[in-house]
Amino acid sequence: MSILNYFFIGVGFTFIMDLLLGIEEIKNHPKVIGKPFDWGQRIMCVIIWPLCLLIFLLYFILEIIRKYLIR
Repeated sequence: MSILNYFFIGVGFTFIMDLLLGIEEIKNHPKVIGKPFDWGQRIMCVIIWPLCLLIFLLYFILEIIRKYLIR
């Protein structure tokens, strides 16, 4: 994988994260209120997207487990 592919995947991942964080339900979630997704975070997300993806998937799976398995 070339460095250009790495950055294109990072831009795509950051774009998807930006779209998800623009949804009203997610904007009003207590864990997201007061934590803007600004340009500094976007640039870091493009650079270290594999780590960001891992963290996103981990918390996504944990939230599903808490919601559906632990009642």
